[in-house]
Amino acid sequence: MKLCYRGVDYDYNPPSLEVRESEITGRYRGRPMKFSYVSHLPVTQPIGNYTYRGVAYSTNCHGQVQSPEAVAQRQPVFQPGRVTMDTGLKARRHLLREAAYAHRINIQQSIQHRIEVARSQGNDQLLQQLEEELHQLA
Repeated sequence: MKLCYRGVDYDYNPPSLEVRESEITGRYRGRPMKFSYVSHLPVTQPIGNYTYRGVAYSTNCHGQVQSPEAVAQRQPVFQPGRVTMDTGLKARRHLLREAAYAHRINIQQSIQHRIEVARSQGNDQLLQQLEEELHQLA
């Protein structure tokens, strides 16, 4: 299938799945219907390091056995020496504080705008409620 994305042409061949009809039937809005299912779904295998009778081996996501040399060449995904726990937590707390502050400022600006609109319309009851809400926020 020929497709184009942002001016770049490419071929796309979607994976084909074998679909079979089951013996299960049902009714939907008064009409009979048959259910279908995919006969085989590729299942990814867990990646792991194993030992069988003293011999170490590992598996990849396709379920294939890898030699110990290939396992040794892989870099670990998480290297604890790079980032300490404190700097990550501090950065997260700082971002959360900034987000909370920006949220509070946006709410205050929204209430101020609504107060101005209530004043221009002469709605004293709404004006009183908005001023109380602004004092609760501050």
